[in-house]
Amino acid sequence: MLRFASFTLLCLLLLASCSSTQRTVFEGQPKSEAEAAYREAVGILESGSYEDAIRKFSDLKLKYPYATRWSTMSDLRIADAHRESGEYSVAAVSYQDFVRTYPTHSEVPYAMFQAANCYYEQMPSNLFFLPDPWQRERKSTKQAETAYKVFLNRHPDDKNAEEAQKKLDEVQRRLANYELYVAEYNFKHKSYEGTILRTQSIEKLYPQSSLVPRALTLQAHAFLKLKDPIRAKRDLQRVASDYKDSDYAKEARAWLARNSQVPDFEE
Repeated sequence: MLRFASFTLLCLLLLASCSSTQRTVFEGQPKSEAEAAYREAVGILESGSYEDAIRKFSDLKLKYPYATRWSTMSDLRIADAHRESGEYSVAAVSYQDFVRTYPTHSEVPYAMFQAANCYYEQMPSNLFFLPDPWQRERKSTKQAETAYKVFLNRHPDDKNAEEAQKKLDEVQRRLANYELYVAEYNFKHKSYEGTILRTQSIEKLYPQSSLVPRALTLQAHAFLKLKDPIRAKRDLQRVASDYKDSDYAKEARAWLARNSQVPDFEE
């Protein structure tokens, strides 16, 4: 009972922290009715009244269609409102529409980053104990990976680049875990060719992953099951030399010592 109460309190604190937003400080008096309307709508957004904010920004766009700056920024703030309210799918599309519509706008990096964050927020949660997150639906995880990679490729020096890289690392860790999960499932069910396809994808797509030595070891076992000790030796040699500090290096060295008569693999 105490554990449940603590968990509930933690969730409430997280929700409270997520709902608090920093207030925007504008300089001077608004210079037009459109700007005044924009400031009012921003205030509503930052108060947490997201539906009202979306309505205000939409009204501004209709009433002042030629107030280019404020109409354009209203599109971005509408996306923010959807994101803040937890409508991540809608927000992601809105941010991407902003990027396509205003490709040279100074806020494009921000929109790209937030679109990636929306996909990140839709990834399977760690709050549920079983199954592991990477064993569940992967569409949003793949979308997050693509979005962060595009953002970092186009805006490597942006102020949000460091955070984006950290999240990309987490996303790719999950994707690599999924590939390994499927590889081990295939091995267990004697689908050794399927095992190799998955382990090779880990090495190709996520070469920096800490899972690579484990994947190479599993791949070697799959080759042994397929009566191909030469390729198995190649993989275990890599584990022993390139990942000598891993948990799998000792096993690899022991196998190599026992099977020194196996020829080396030739490309």
